[in-house]
Amino acid sequence: MKKYDKSLLEVWEWKEKVYQDVKDLTAEEYVEKVRKDADKILSNGLINLTPVALKKDPHKIT
Repeated sequence: MKKYDKSLLEVWEWKEKVYQDVKDLTAEEYVEKVRKDADKILSNGLINLTPVALKKDPHKIT
């Protein structure tokens, strides 16, 4: 039997848990869940993101 690193086993367990949580969600429900989770992480970490305006015409490098 192979011996796996403890951290690798933790990642596999986490991956399986996440899969079980989202496998029955529609695409819209999944996006909403990700958005809520991201908002929660940002607020818990007191992280403020500054909005960045997207430019319509990209700059060309010559």
